[in-house]
Amino acid sequence: MVSYVVDPNMTILGMPTTMFLVFVATILAGSLGAIHYTVVHVLFGKPVNENIQKTATEPRATDGGHNDG
Repeated sequence: MVSYVVDPNMTILGMPTTMFLVFVATILAGSLGAIHYTVVHVLFGKPVNENIQKTATEPRATDGGHNDG
């Protein structure tokens, strides 16, 4: 019978366990971003809007109080 001895300091892919978990989380986050970009912006054609929207507290341009009607 063959028995294997498990080293308590064994690492995953040569990395400590916490570093491996950060590595996996980084890969998952990047994959989610790539999937989002492909589906939303490439397949659905929605443009990437990088303009910062004005908030209600910022002053707005007015037309002097005139109505369009």
